[in-house]
Formats: sequence, C-alpha cells, structure tokens
Amino acid sequence: MISRPIADSTCTLASEVREIVADALSRPGRKVTYCGVGIAATSDALALTLLGESDVVLDDGSLHEWTSNPELPLEVG
Repeated sequence: MISRPIADSTCTLASEVREIVADALSRPGRKVTYCGVGIAATSDALALTLLGESDVVLDDGSLHEWTSNPELPLEVG
C-alpha cells in the first residue's frame, strides 16, 4: 500500500510516494491497482491520480475474485 500510515496518523509524503512508484510512473499506459479485495488498492489508485496519472483503474474484485475462478491463470511462488 502506497499511503502507509505512520505514528502520527499522517500518510507518506508525495515525494516519497513518487519515488516508490517511479518504475510504474515511467511506463506508458493504464495503471491498474489491485489487492486482496480492493480496499487497499483504493489508496494506491488515489495516490497515482494525485501524482498526475490520468488513466488509473481500480480492480475492485481484485485477487479474491480472480482466484475464485479456476479457469484464470495464476502463478504462485
């Protein structure tokens, strides 16, 4: 999760977030955020949008939905 809380209930500075996601920001195209059920990915999608990304998508079903379908590919390990 990008906006990881710290002791005084503030979130990571934008400059630190930009550094954390620098690789993703350098790649062209849509950015898709996901997590277990879509809750934590919401913070990531918001952070990317606030950093200027215009094509950000939240997969709200995320891994829970994906792994419930045995026909979809999944690598473990």
